[in-house]
Amino acid sequence: ELRRWLADLVRRGLADAQRESWDFFDQPAARMVDAQAPGLASGLRRAGDVAGRGRDWPGRVLEELAQLHLLVSAHARLDELPAGLAATVRTRLGYTTEVADVVAAGERVADRWLVLGLVDQVDEWLTTRRVWLRGLETGRPALVLSFAAPGRQLDTSLVPGFAVPGELAFYPAAQPLRAVVAEREEAVAAGRPAGDPVDAALAGYAEALAADPWLERWPMLLGSVAPATVDGGWCLVDTDGDALPLRAGADPWPLLAVSGGGPVPVAGEWSRAGLLPLSCWDGERPVRL
Repeated sequence: ELRRWLADLVRRGLADAQRESWDFFDQPAARMVDAQAPGLASGLRRAGDVAGRGRDWPGRVLEELAQLHLLVSAHARLDELPAGLAATVRTRLGYTTEVADVVAAGERVADRWLVLGLVDQVDEWLTTRRVWLRGLETGRPALVLSFAAPGRQLDTSLVPGFAVPGELAFYPAAQPLRAVVAEREEAVAAGRPAGDPVDAALAGYAEALAADPWLERWPMLLGSVAPATVDGGWCLVDTDGDALPLRAGADPWPLLAVSGGGPVPVAGEWSRAGLLPLSCWDGERPVRL
């Protein structure tokens, strides 16, 4: 049903989406919720939020629709896909995996896990905390999620700038990223991390995106970058002159205050919208941004 809806929309032209009523995207999204596919519903609602807004909205809507079409097509061939990719498709559609199953059977990785930073996303009924980690020995990235209803406290056990010795259990995926803390010891101050140049950070993201084309966010730990303006927009520039743009709405001034305009290590969350700085280091001292 969704495949036909997408094909009809593209056949008629995206301008139809701009002329339709407010529930044009919401109706098929509600059908996907009924079909227990909340991942598809979220993609449709993102497309609806973008339609008709800004000069480049057709390209952004088409990108969302293409991602949905790819996901629907992959689900139709689920039995033919490699196990990791099939798990990714199920996750993107909204299939759930019990935490106990991940702890019992998920891939275990032992390391000293540096807490890069955290992001809280507040919705009407739920607050989600994304905590980004990086293995200091393996270089492995990881994402730990926690959830809380309004008025309830989120998990505060993972503090940015500290290293947590222990084992993570990873959810099955083509690009394993989400994890559960299976075993841990007491966190210790990690000091100033080394980090990567911009080109190496982008290469890591490209490799991850090749494995998971629906990847929305990726952690980056940049070694020595300085805030600067390029063509009126803020970015972070490394010592080789390579730059990453900051996400629209990201406030550069706390980073400028800490760095004084000079190069410092910065941890952030990268997406198609740009980099959201989460932490930086003033000498050996971590600073949450």
